[in-house]
Amino acid sequence: MGSGSSKKPQCETLPAIKSSPIPTKPQPSTNKQRNMNSLNKPSQIAESALNVESPKTIATQEWKVKNLHELMCNLGIREDNVKWWEVVDNLIATKPMKIVPQTQRKGWKTVRLFISSTFKDMNNEREYLIKTIIPTLRLWCEERKIKLVECDLRWGVPKDSDTRETLMACLSEIDRCREEDEFPYFLCMLSERYGYVCDPLDVPEDIKIRYKWIPGMSVTALEIFTGAYWDRNKHALYMLRDGSFLSQVKDKRILEGYRETLPEKIESLDILKGKLREHYRDQIREYKCELTEEKDGQLILSGFKQFGEDIINHFKEQIEEQYPPTSLGRELTDVEIQKLQQMDFLLQRSQFLLGRDEGMSTMIDYINTDHAQPGILSLVGYPGAGKSSLMAYSAKNTLSNTSYKVFYHFVGATPDSTDPYSILTRFYKECLPNDDNMPADLENMLRYAPTMFQKAAEQAVSEGYSRLVVYFDALNQMEEDGHSCKLDWLPRQLTSNLKMIVSTLAGSILDSLRSHKIKPQEIAVEPLNLDTRRDIVRKVLQEYNKQLDQEQMSLLISKDDAGRPLWLSIACEDLRVYGDFRGLTDKIHQLPGDLLGLTEIILIYRQQVLKRVIQDYGQHLVEATLCLLETSRFGLMESELLELLTLKPITYCTQAVDNSYNGKLLMAQWALVYLGLKPFLRPFGGSGEGRLDFYHRSTSKVVRQVYLDKPEVKKWWHQRLADYFRRCKDCSRSSEELPFHLYHLNNKDELTKCLVTPEIFLCLSEDSTKQQLMKYWIFVGGYDKASKQYSQLLQEQYKQLEAKDKDHAIKLKTRVCWFLVDIGEYDKAEELLKPFIKELESSFGSTTPQLCEPLLALLTLYYRAGLKFVYGSSKGYKTNRQKGSALASVVVNSFEANYPENDPKLGDVYIMVGYFQSTYLDKAKKLFEKNKNNGGLAQVYYMLGERNQYHDDMEVPISYFQKSLQLCLSSFGRIHLNTARSYQLYGQLFWNRWASNHKNEYLQKCLGFYINEVEILEEILGAHHPNVVRSREDVIIILDSQGRKSEAYKYKILQPEHNDSV
Repeated sequence: MGSGSSKKPQCETLPAIKSSPIPTKPQPSTNKQRNMNSLNKPSQIAESALNVESPKTIATQEWKVKNLHELMCNLGIREDNVKWWEVVDNLIATKPMKIVPQTQRKGWKTVRLFISSTFKDMNNEREYLIKTIIPTLRLWCEERKIKLVECDLRWGVPKDSDTRETLMACLSEIDRCREEDEFPYFLCMLSERYGYVCDPLDVPEDIKIRYKWIPGMSVTALEIFTGAYWDRNKHALYMLRDGSFLSQVKDKRILEGYRETLPEKIESLDILKGKLREHYRDQIREYKCELTEEKDGQLILSGFKQFGEDIINHFKEQIEEQYPPTSLGRELTDVEIQKLQQMDFLLQRSQFLLGRDEGMSTMIDYINTDHAQPGILSLVGYPGAGKSSLMAYSAKNTLSNTSYKVFYHFVGATPDSTDPYSILTRFYKECLPNDDNMPADLENMLRYAPTMFQKAAEQAVSEGYSRLVVYFDALNQMEEDGHSCKLDWLPRQLTSNLKMIVSTLAGSILDSLRSHKIKPQEIAVEPLNLDTRRDIVRKVLQEYNKQLDQEQMSLLISKDDAGRPLWLSIACEDLRVYGDFRGLTDKIHQLPGDLLGLTEIILIYRQQVLKRVIQDYGQHLVEATLCLLETSRFGLMESELLELLTLKPITYCTQAVDNSYNGKLLMAQWALVYLGLKPFLRPFGGSGEGRLDFYHRSTSKVVRQVYLDKPEVKKWWHQRLADYFRRCKDCSRSSEELPFHLYHLNNKDELTKCLVTPEIFLCLSEDSTKQQLMKYWIFVGGYDKASKQYSQLLQEQYKQLEAKDKDHAIKLKTRVCWFLVDIGEYDKAEELLKPFIKELESSFGSTTPQLCEPLLALLTLYYRAGLKFVYGSSKGYKTNRQKGSALASVVVNSFEANYPENDPKLGDVYIMVGYFQSTYLDKAKKLFEKNKNNGGLAQVYYMLGERNQYHDDMEVPISYFQKSLQLCLSSFGRIHLNTARSYQLYGQLFWNRWASNHKNEYLQKCLGFYINEVEILEEILGAHHPNVVRSREDVIIILDSQGRKSEAYKYKILQPEHNDSV
């Protein structure tokens, strides 16, 4: 019955599906006051709880939420006789799409261009696209820091794909395009073919419902509707080819591949073109081409110049509207990037939460309540228990209370998120943005952290918040750098304005938490009860219009690890794509009851599926993808995987391997691999050019057990990645990955060459990665070797680099000199810096900004080198002091000529210069006071104390030292070089006073300060560092003078045989 029927048919009723109970979405609170008791209970948590803007909000497409069955009933159309064109216009969005330009973005952004067309008749256009249009458009995009990825799924579609695989390869790729941009960039090419039409019996029910497939729709038509037509997608372009050239074809057999012969397909094609012209006239370009030749059963066509220009102009216009050139006016900082990446993860993990009301209530009570002895709240549970989801849900809920400042960090969620220094640096910069005293290395950061958390809480209160709430998820995944695994960096006792919630597995990290004086309050994340398991299964399967009968449900939720949300989600994902309902009960019986076993068997099953679909090497693509991701340092970009997966052999073998470049994997093949592994991969999120990595550590563990269980296999994959990143043109990626793989290959010679590669060195010597660079040098031979290698680099390549790009060469040499100062190679650094400064002055003049950093590096060198000696009368101390004094005014003049009057950088310069010329301390003091830099003031005060140590009124220097110590302890913590320096100078005051009047009380006070200094320096620098040797000698001298020989002996036995300090 056609749509013109006057009688509304009786609607058939679909089988009832019990929906999962979903937490009620509340109305936003109207209470605008900052109230400590206003946190929502679990049943009141709103999706809009985040009080920060999400990096990307994807609206639900109107057509997706419509019920096709109900729609046809309302239209009076019978499902057994429906024509697709009777329905499709009723699924078009009621409102036009609204593009929100991204006015600020974090560097590179990925844009995916989906190419939709029939296959046989569009070979010429596709070849022109790939060889001419895409390269031109890609080059234009790269100039704007946009990575263009063309999604052409007609090339390489496996012949043995079944209907589900064929449809999902295309439709899931459109979904991925939508993940990057709400409205996909979509190119459609149509001529005289309608395309493949699936048999209705072969189309899975969940695809019919989810993508609104209607009998008679071709795959191409369904792509058009879902990717562009129903959304009124302004990004789409429809290229319609004039087919008049076909009348010139002599070989009529060729025509079968270029035009339809079946009446129903011809009718559908005409209607589809008509609807496109009716609704999207402005987005259609009609073009003609010329028949050049008939060859090997194909037509060779030409005349595509205008075709290409139309495509390029359209997508340039659309991309520039969404990502205007001004959006790169200010790139986001590292802190902003990390915050957005963490927010992506929070949003993904907090979508819904079932069965954790008790845990949520405990967390809410902990946050809201003032405790007599406040401590840390710890979530403890086994892998896959849902700790991260509970943490994310709680953090999102806490963000809805405007009286709380919230910091959250999910360890392992993003690249670099497992590094202790990176984690604490992120906290410092985000919670203490105006503080300029961040510890420069991990050990100092770990010591300072307890003080830092308290300062951050005080800062939050000063900003108008009632307290700071801190979340650290998955502490067990942190890298074991320094003493981070002992958790000494966590505060034990918290004040009322600081709350901290952490999560971890049972094991050494939990033992460390429990070993401290104030035990953490613990929440055991127990297995889900049966009702909650049932609700989760229903909720997941309902989305795909699937349900289990009572026997199947009972069988599934009674499995050993079914109480783990991760086990349930993986099992449901596997069951929903299982096609034989009659064998479903047996399938559930066969599912392993443990999480690792389930993950392993499903990964192997996905391999077998791909082996059938992509013959010859389908299963190896899955294995290779898993091994590459696990062996990489922080995951891989999709573009990198597409190239890596073409290398032969695809997986481990014992023969010689050629890892040279071999093109890119076809998108159709990659789409099937990605689709099969998607449940185990971390989504890209909203962070632009994201990296693929594993969603959960259990997957990583299974990959290591199944595929990487032998050292030689691991080494093989590290070698493959090392060879790949050696050729990589993206220096930020090669510097991140290549040294890592050479380290794991124990290839010290190659790693040494890598570290002295100029571009890689410039990347690794940044403040955020300098610690890792130092570790690599210790591994390959130590700092002395680093000094020789970098000196040789400059000697051999500097002139050549200078000829190509002088500014770049100067930057390299400056960075090398700073690095040598940082690692204590003072002689070599001075040898390089002095002629370098003269050369710069000669080339650019004495006020050039190019001189600032080299001059400061040299002054810092003299300051640090002078601190190795006990007595001011030492030749080494005098020499460095004299050199620094002579240089000080030159450094000041250089910086004052190039920096604004109140720039914080000048304060750091004045402090360093003030050590040599104390008159600059007053300028530093004024600047630090204006900028509210307490750490800077702490250094000013101990230097002023030293300057006034012979003042007639002893209270004058004592006042300075007391202020200095107070600020050092609050700004840096006790275990810090500046705090040690404050103790040392304070002690020196009493030593000098004792020397003139021999009051024993002065000597006792001096000894107390010196012992504090030596304890701090030993912990920071180690027992044999020259500055520690000098500090220990101070203590020995005092103890000997008091006749306390046995106490002095304890220090003497630690001194080296050759003691330069005296």
